[in-house]
Amino acid sequence: MKYFITGVGGQLGFDLVRRLQAAGETVIGSDIRPENDFCAQYVKLDITDHEAVADALKEYRPDVVIHCAAWTAVDAAEDPENRDKVRLINVEGTKNIAEGCKTIDCKMIYISTDYVFDGAGEMPWDPDCREYSPLNYYGETKLEGELAVSGILEKYFIVRTAWVFGANGNNFVKTMLRLGKTLPELRVVNDQIGTPTYTFDLARLLVDIAKTERYGYYHATNEGGFISWYEFACEIMRMAGLSAKVVPVSTAEYGLSKAKRPFNSRLGKEKLTEAGFERLPDWKNALERYLKEIGAIRKMSKIKVTPCKIKGLYVIEPTVHGDSRGYFMETYNLNDMREAGLDMVFVQDNQSMSRRGVLRGLHYQKKFPQGKLVRVISGEVFDVAVDLRPGSVTYGKWHGEILSAENKKQFYIPEGFAHGFYVLSETAEFCYKVTDFYHSEDEWGIRWNDPDIGVEWPIINDIPVLLSEKDKVQPFLREIK
Repeated sequence: MKYFITGVGGQLGFDLVRRLQAAGETVIGSDIRPENDFCAQYVKLDITDHEAVADALKEYRPDVVIHCAAWTAVDAAEDPENRDKVRLINVEGTKNIAEGCKTIDCKMIYISTDYVFDGAGEMPWDPDCREYSPLNYYGETKLEGELAVSGILEKYFIVRTAWVFGANGNNFVKTMLRLGKTLPELRVVNDQIGTPTYTFDLARLLVDIAKTERYGYYHATNEGGFISWYEFACEIMRMAGLSAKVVPVSTAEYGLSKAKRPFNSRLGKEKLTEAGFERLPDWKNALERYLKEIGAIRKMSKIKVTPCKIKGLYVIEPTVHGDSRGYFMETYNLNDMREAGLDMVFVQDNQSMSRRGVLRGLHYQKKFPQGKLVRVISGEVFDVAVDLRPGSVTYGKWHGEILSAENKKQFYIPEGFAHGFYVLSETAEFCYKVTDFYHSEDEWGIRWNDPDIGVEWPIINDIPVLLSEKDKVQPFLREIK
């Protein structure tokens, strides 16, 4: 196929060219700038010039035009002196592209925005919803562009997206990184809800769409659920290792924008799945890759390690790479653990299945003490460690964590602790690595409900605690030596 891309100087156009050229596809890039140093075939093109657009498309005769060129400065679009230019680019320029595509009978993909809707309510917008009511001038002109494309062409795709970030150009992520390095505190709105979109990922989807004839309206953002700009900013600071405090504020409190923004930018993407298209990866995964690409982080740790109140205990959260097919994560990587300051080597893996109400523990080995890395692969448990280290300032103290297949947390328990868990779900499959082998002759325990320890087990009402005969008669803390 031959692709013609408008607006290659922007974030999405740039990534489309990168994707297509890397795949060996024929791609012609265009923009209003006279030169381009990354596009093998480039034509300077003013999309507001009807004849120039028609001539360019007749000359190159692409199979598909992906129209990324647009006026995207939302606040500046509100200024009276800019309005004629905004309309000329977003409406008349789009009409020119659509008419040129019709003349040569090629497909067109028009990139639009969630701003065509008013952002009311909390339900995701369906791509075929026609309840348009843009809140700002930019949204008005993008909607008129949509209507022009659908009115002129039959072979068209209208793809709405939101909150885009890419390598080539300015965006929210780059702004947060810049401010996070210079300011101690950032105020970010927490009542506008949507999902970020990495243009490199969106470019892949657009190429997939272009190869089909499944015409119509689609919505495309990264997966991972709906968040606020505040939550997005917090994750940017965390991943980039910046210490700036992010303060949530309402849109009214923020009060700096000329243009009204929609509160509800949730875009429903089920139609992509129904049409057989692979949806975009999780937005956190996308953000991590993007920050690496632009050099904001040299190496992103694959795990998040949080120390507990009792020294030596840690909660470990691996990075989860997910998309519409499922997910992947590394549950243990020796190098990552060592970089996080946890230098342990495991010699044995164990797994058990238990039903609701089962309580196993509290167990430990004396002569061959075991460090443990525990997790749950199905169901949910309340996992407990009790400090039995001689001379420890927290001797006899306990710490508990909810571990589940959903939260994918792991609990690291070093040598010198008693350990046990209580099953909260109908069933639970429990896995753990140990730093020494199991020795049946060296298995010891303490009573699960020892009042001197006072573990606050979240016992389920009307369900008896199910214990082994051995665990029913384990000694109390004061009885062990």
